[in-house]
Amino acid sequence: MSAFATAAAKVAPPPNLEYRSVDEPISTRRALRRPEVTTTVLAATSDPRIRTEVLHFHTTGGMEFWDLTDHVRVVVETSGVRHGQVTVHTLHTTTSLVVNEAESGFFNDFRRLMRDMVPAGRYYEHDDRELRVENIQEDELVNGPAHCWQLLAGASSVTLPVVDGEVLLGTWQRVMFLELDQARARRVVVHAQGL
Repeated sequence: MSAFATAAAKVAPPPNLEYRSVDEPISTRRALRRPEVTTTVLAATSDPRIRTEVLHFHTTGGMEFWDLTDHVRVVVETSGVRHGQVTVHTLHTTTSLVVNEAESGFFNDFRRLMRDMVPAGRYYEHDDRELRVENIQEDELVNGPAHCWQLLAGASSVTLPVVDGEVLLGTWQRVMFLELDQARARRVVVHAQGL
């Protein structure tokens, strides 16, 4: 067992959070998971060309990457935008959007780094019901680490150029939704605009 795995075994994650071992390899097929989505169209115009859709889907656990690239391309194609931009925005504070390579070694390195920087088993004031008074829901989750991970992991939005109707991405780049909390119903807005 690695030194990291031994140290991680001493710190138990908060209840209700499901984490995979960072030493558990993830196959490329799993790394390239695409969510099954339903969509809601919020806006669609032809002059100017604008289309805004909400993708609705479910994640299955924490520290998961979900590939949204093809969904983003479909929204751009449907919008008719030839030259402009597309913005992808998550509506959740314990998720991020990242543009990076969908490769299992990177995912495992990322998980290891985040858990080193923000360990799951320590005290988080966000989760302390005696002190916290803002934004509390009846079914509030214990997820202080996920909020901290979000600040370190990426952004709530990414904007990409569209040229000749194509979303410009590098050879290995994918638009990925990063679940930092636990299995949840999630929503992502995709907004294409241009000529």
